[in-house]
Amino acid sequence: INLEISDIQKAKLDFARRGESIADWARKNGFNQQLVYKVLSGKSRALRGECHAIAVKLGLKIPNRLLFK
Repeated sequence: INLEISDIQKAKLDFARRGESIADWARKNGFNQQLVYKVLSGKSRALRGECHAIAVKLGLKIPNRLLFK
């Protein structure tokens, strides 16, 4: 399942609405800052690993455990 551009844009707008930086969100959630930017820029398909976890936490993807029941 690929990330939708509109979902990524919504996630970015959510940061702006909350007044929270992407870097702060990454630190607060224990994620690598560069990987968060990679997911939000669409450069990562977030298929597995930390990028996938970031996409799930941002609400961009469904957790694998729910997909493969």
